[in-house]
Amino acid sequence: MNIRKLSIIIPAYNEANTIAQLLYGVVNAPLPSGIEKEIIIIDDCSTDNTALQVRKVQQSNPNAHIIYTKLKENKGKGFAVRTGIKLANGEAIIIQDADLEYDPNDYTNMLQLLINDECKVVYGSRILNQQNKYSYHSFYWGGRFISFVTSILFTQKITDEPTCYKMFESSLLKSIPLTSNRFGFCPEVTAKILRKGIQIKEVPINYFPRTKQEGKKIKWRDGAEALYLLIKYRWGNIDESVNLKKGTEVQWTVKNIFAVIISLLLIYTLFCHFPAYHWVYADLLKKNMAQKKRYPHLTFDQKMQIKLGADYQYLMYLRETTPQNAIILYPSATAFHKKGSPFTHGISNKICATRFLYPRRLVLESEISTNKYAGKITHVAIVNGEIPNGITLPTDSIPPHVVFAVSSHSN
Repeated sequence: MNIRKLSIIIPAYNEANTIAQLLYGVVNAPLPSGIEKEIIIIDDCSTDNTALQVRKVQQSNPNAHIIYTKLKENKGKGFAVRTGIKLANGEAIIIQDADLEYDPNDYTNMLQLLINDECKVVYGSRILNQQNKYSYHSFYWGGRFISFVTSILFTQKITDEPTCYKMFESSLLKSIPLTSNRFGFCPEVTAKILRKGIQIKEVPINYFPRTKQEGKKIKWRDGAEALYLLIKYRWGNIDESVNLKKGTEVQWTVKNIFAVIISLLLIYTLFCHFPAYHWVYADLLKKNMAQKKRYPHLTFDQKMQIKLGADYQYLMYLRETTPQNAIILYPSATAFHKKGSPFTHGISNKICATRFLYPRRLVLESEISTNKYAGKITHVAIVNGEIPNGITLPTDSIPPHVVFAVSSHSN
């Protein structure tokens, strides 16, 4: 594909604290040779100094092609993006949030797939970059669940459907009728593209999450809306201008029923065999709403510190001293609960520990003969000086609570 201009659509609402730094990053982001930038800021009727900050960037970068439009009333991110699409003149379009969570230096890797005609749509996946961190476990798991549902419904693997970084061939995006005004833009455009039979490719990107106190606006109801829209555009009637894949209505219905059955089986398997998903159910779907309202601004880690005490400190130690792909031989309940031990009974619960240490894998000493990860153990955790059977220590003198790397483990 011959791309001469990349249109960067930036919906913004009360982003005076970040918009200038973001725009400087966009202006200075490298692109493949011969491609220029068209930066389109759609101000969704901000009530702060967003406009002033944009003007400062325009004045300090007179050679940059920056278009600023302020809407007369606040209508939501989706409406702002749709407004930007109408103004875009580039052969390729990417959506860029006005905060600092996403790195404009990732544009080039995404553009290369379009330039090489490998696809018409590229998503930047936060999940594919295992170095990324997340401010809230609920957002992480919510995004994974939305992506999982998308993959099942449309029979194409998507690791990060809610990602902001979505890049399209301009002609394709302009041909799709979009109606969502809020955060529903993401699932709507994803569903309609997949219904057209168009493949979405993904590349790993960098991610720097912000907290609600820093201005993160997405809420749980936006996740519910995303699920609704994915189902609506998978099975319901959509605009006639979106061409469905070839096939009779009977074949279409059979495929849908089969997809539902597979989805239910997969969800059942996840709950039965993967402890981290138990946390999603117990902590998100059955959460005590009174406690949530009482402490609305506590982060996940702060809540865990209050709840777990010494357990929290030990789990944080494991998380900070082991890589995310670590497979840890986890202490037994007996080791944790020696006389005088400061730990509670909760820390010896594998589900509790898994929810905190994910994506690290945990193997109990009692599971050595059955756990599929038992032969791949990379680290051994020791608590209260209790050394697991069959483990040779790298030194004669060790602290009572420690974790160390091992090259292999044999029972």
